[in-house]
Amino acid sequence: MADPHTEPEPPRQPSWQLTAPRLLVLSLLFHLVFVQSIFDVYFSSPVVQVTDRFSVTDEDGRGLAKRVVLFVGDGLRADKLFQTYASPPFPSSDPPPSPVPSPHALVPPSSSFNDERTTPAPLLRSLIQSGQAQWGVSHTRVPTESRPGHVALIGGMYEDVSAVTRGWTTNPVPFDSVFNQSSHAFTFGSPDILPMFALGASDPNRVATFSYDEEAEDFTSDAVHLDLWVLDQLSSLLKNASSNPELKAKLDAPGVVFFEHLLGLDTTGHSYRPHGPEYHRNIRVVDYVVSRTVELLSEYYGDDGETAFVFTADHGMSSLGNHGDGHPDNTRTPLVVWGKGMRRREDWEEPERHDEYSAGWGLKGVRRDVEQADIAVLMAVLAGVPIPANSAGRLPLEYLDASPSFRARAAFANAQQLLAEAEAKSELKRRHALSFRPFPELVDSPERGYHSAPSHRREIQRLIDEGEYLEAEKRSVELGEIALRASNYFQKYDWLMLRTIITVGYLSFMLLTAHSILSPSCSAASSSPSRLAVLPLLAFVALSARFAIERAPLSYYLYAFFPSLFSFFVLHKPGPLLSLFRPSTSSTPLSHRLTGLLSTLLILETMAYGYTSRRAFAIIALAMGFIWPLTLDARWRSENRRLVAGWMAAMGVLAIFPVLPVEKGEDLRVVSAGAALICGIGFVAIHSLGRTGSPTWTRTRRFLLAEIALTVACTAVTCSSALSLQRKEGLPASNQYAGWMILITSSFLPIFHGRPHGQPPLERLSVLLFAFGPAFTILSLSYEALFYACFCLALVAWIKMEASLTRAEGKKVDEGMGMKHVRISLFFLAFLHLGFFGCGNVASISSFYLEPVYRLMTVFAPFPMGALLLFKLLIPFVALSAVSSAINHHLRLPPLSLFLVSSILSEILTINFFFRVTDTGSWLEIGSSITNFVICSLLGLFSSALLAGGEGLLKGTAVGLQTV
Repeated sequence: MADPHTEPEPPRQPSWQLTAPRLLVLSLLFHLVFVQSIFDVYFSSPVVQVTDRFSVTDEDGRGLAKRVVLFVGDGLRADKLFQTYASPPFPSSDPPPSPVPSPHALVPPSSSFNDERTTPAPLLRSLIQSGQAQWGVSHTRVPTESRPGHVALIGGMYEDVSAVTRGWTTNPVPFDSVFNQSSHAFTFGSPDILPMFALGASDPNRVATFSYDEEAEDFTSDAVHLDLWVLDQLSSLLKNASSNPELKAKLDAPGVVFFEHLLGLDTTGHSYRPHGPEYHRNIRVVDYVVSRTVELLSEYYGDDGETAFVFTADHGMSSLGNHGDGHPDNTRTPLVVWGKGMRRREDWEEPERHDEYSAGWGLKGVRRDVEQADIAVLMAVLAGVPIPANSAGRLPLEYLDASPSFRARAAFANAQQLLAEAEAKSELKRRHALSFRPFPELVDSPERGYHSAPSHRREIQRLIDEGEYLEAEKRSVELGEIALRASNYFQKYDWLMLRTIITVGYLSFMLLTAHSILSPSCSAASSSPSRLAVLPLLAFVALSARFAIERAPLSYYLYAFFPSLFSFFVLHKPGPLLSLFRPSTSSTPLSHRLTGLLSTLLILETMAYGYTSRRAFAIIALAMGFIWPLTLDARWRSENRRLVAGWMAAMGVLAIFPVLPVEKGEDLRVVSAGAALICGIGFVAIHSLGRTGSPTWTRTRRFLLAEIALTVACTAVTCSSALSLQRKEGLPASNQYAGWMILITSSFLPIFHGRPHGQPPLERLSVLLFAFGPAFTILSLSYEALFYACFCLALVAWIKMEASLTRAEGKKVDEGMGMKHVRISLFFLAFLHLGFFGCGNVASISSFYLEPVYRLMTVFAPFPMGALLLFKLLIPFVALSAVSSAINHHLRLPPLSLFLVSSILSEILTINFFFRVTDTGSWLEIGSSITNFVICSLLGLFSSALLAGGEGLLKGTAVGLQTV
């Protein structure tokens, strides 16, 4: 219905004037650029060109061992390998496949246990208990994914965090590795890992790869066959050497590296989680693969005793069956090393060292923990090959069985390699920086006890030449630590400047948004242009000149461009912001405005705390549901008792979900209950909307019934697929096709429905909300479908509350923005976070399960699987966008007005998390700080896109107050 009041046409604005739609586009671009700022500030790529290489050998030019074998149990947690069990961790009814022997092995009683225990890894445990092997925990870094884990293990380098997004099978930059420095490397395993090192080798023929097809990585099949395939390939290789002289020469050469990538545990952990018997059964298979590998190599090399063995993992596995974040279950992996060059326990006397984590494992000897990159240095020293150029690892000297001379020279080689990388970074900055500041600890300063790099080198070399090996070893270790600090210093050389620019960027965007909100109510006289607008342009030119001289990356220019542009728009016509400092003409008392401001800040801080504890969002939901209605007019509450009661009930139920545990098992009864609730609400909606007499109702009713029918069909397919997967019968092809057909058809129904002109908004919303019922059903593990139904109910209750309040207040169109609109924007942000945190926890981003995805696809494909999870996460936001747009229209505000207010509020959260990002502390803290900032930034990005999408979703609806 057209508005009876005719508004005067506003004066024509210049073509470059920043309108709300243009500001929305600018916001999208701004957040896309600035969300990656932390990677430039804190986690830029550590790869630099280092020309010098350093190695250590004995008197005859060989390493401690002639060859090194690296086993990587992909996704193996340290505790699951080392601990013992009172009963077999997997039933004898499901034994490992032939030729793997008995499903478990007994552990003799020890001081820690009075009864017999079992272990799934009899060989590895016996090596430790007999003193043949040294052991410890290898601590990984975030992201705990296969690619960065293997780069750290084999290259000794911690890739920048964003590298995980660049693909699993290719190298974004060529980097050095132990394989590249070896005489020859024979690698066996996954096609997702092996090509990274083969393609990055300086001599492609040096790294031989033996990998299975990608189709073999099926999450519903028995993954132990992937590990047994690796063993078969090694056996075939060694057999072929007898008739292939060239191959035999490569195998017999010193400096050979064997790499067995055992993917079965990762696949099994994703499918059945690390507490399941399938995971422990797979550990037994891995232990068998290790034992047979030792036997095969011993037979081939005639038991020459020249082989060193290293067993570890690239990352762990959370209790949810996922990994990626910094949770200790993901960052603590096992390390067991034995063979030539490795120290035996009886060589020295030390008491056992355990903490609470390892005290119950009953392992003998000293637990010696390392950082993951240390393993690359250890392997290089054992094989007598140069340490990888960009390695950040420290050589764990206590693992070595070597003379004092060798230990001192090995420590010196490690220190020189670390120092060479620091010097390469220093030289890179020195050549391009306008004003270069060297690392203070590597500048000769007798009064401060600092010495230059050449001074350190000369002194350590002198100590080695004079036979003072212990002092040389000590000084080398100290020099290595100084070199690491120097590398970190140059890695964050532009840290202060970038943090300042990024902060100014967010603040200037907030000012620009406030400027856009206040501009319509500001008189033309007070909006006259100001000459101050030239200042941000000059600042951008100056910064660009500096970046050009220093050869800064393109992202630096973009970081400077946005705050300069925002400041230009603000300073060009500063009148709207200056009006804030004039005496207020608002009828709202100052005390009410201050109370509103403090309440807003309190809620924002509660939201920030919610990133650490989901329960905070339950408190926010309860405050919205029960405290806010009490602040409303008593007469209005009395006239709308049923509406207020419905709002309280909806928010009260919604508040339950952030309190529920994130760790949840598959429960088809709860999934079916969620689908039934969606269908039940659908029939109620059909009954309610049918009474409006809308001319578009007949068409809408057909689509709603189709969506309900698809939800019922999807429930049947979901239960059938899940039961088949639980029985380990795989995913039936018919179920897979049906699942995809239902998912695609239901998701496209709103498009087929179209946008009939004059359709009531609740009709359009109903078609949109119920269209995603099947998607949430098939992608649910437990209570997710119930959450979606309750979330949609709360949104509908919200739109009815706001519509009723607007009718009762009878506000004029030109009243402008006030505290009410700040409150609505806060509600929008609250629902935005509830949509994300209702089923997951950002403190453990891996809390979003992969298991439901197996109902649609079972072969490992990271991007399609990730896309399905992302689709599921975005569904509640689509509903929120449509509801927010409807409320914006009901309030008779200009388009995207609520977006402008919510942008200011969300930027406060973003700045909060930007300053909390850290690259020190535990990897749980580091990973959580990164995740918090990224998710908060993305939610700001989503809010921009969703509010824009909401305008399109409701275009053409009869958004009048009487229709809701």
